[in-house]
Amino acid sequence: MIIKLKKVSFKNLIKAEYQKIMFLKFSKTFLGILMLTSLAMGLIFSITTNVTQGKSIAEMAPNDIISASMLGIDVAAIMLIIFTAISISNEFSTKLIHVSLAVTPNRKRFYFSKFLTYCLLAGVISLLVTFATFFAGQLVLVANGIPMASLKDNSLVQLIIGSAVMPVFYCLLTVAATFIFRSSEGGIIFSLVIMFIPALIKMFSKDIQRLILPILPQSSLHSLSGIVSENSYELLGNGASIFLLLLWIGITSAIGIFQLVRKDV
Repeated sequence: MIIKLKKVSFKNLIKAEYQKIMFLKFSKTFLGILMLTSLAMGLIFSITTNVTQGKSIAEMAPNDIISASMLGIDVAAIMLIIFTAISISNEFSTKLIHVSLAVTPNRKRFYFSKFLTYCLLAGVISLLVTFATFFAGQLVLVANGIPMASLKDNSLVQLIIGSAVMPVFYCLLTVAATFIFRSSEGGIIFSLVIMFIPALIKMFSKDIQRLILPILPQSSLHSLSGIVSENSYELLGNGASIFLLLLWIGITSAIGIFQLVRKDV
């Protein structure tokens, strides 16, 4: 007798992946701490400008205060990298991956269901953190008797949109990296190296900076946020920035899928 398994819809796969994530108390606790920590750090960055930038709040433009507050999004991105890597690697370490692949034998389909689930999750978290840190910055301005920053300012809107992209990008990069290395350590280290390596590259000669900085994701993220100076090697157009980010995700995902399809788990 041949038993035919009913093909699970992509919608149900994503729903199942979401439930696997949120079923754990660890996930709810970690994500709650992530948002609170990001907001708290954003407030700290915005009220300590005299230490971090050598200027008091009164000496700074409203948009600069908002920008300082939204540095809390960087914290969210780092914590989301850690969360994503741990969550996915747990499926390998506990051998739950065998059950998942029995339900979804098509490994590419399995990968993309997880990829889209984390994309949606990161998108929601990023929007919440972005708006929370934005309004925190506005409250700091009001508390110091400074007019609030206006959303009619295109540069501020660009900063908000570009900043919101960052946690989503690094989350998806971590999804791919964790499948490549099949460990939380590998996923975390890979993403953090990609995030922080521009600071190391800037210690080298201008020729090396000119060669390497434009191809790193940070250049695209900074360009999309509008925080790059005109003479910086990081300056890219919006189209080029989006293409570069998609290229990074595409290449790492292709390697991650190859690892999942070609190697036993």
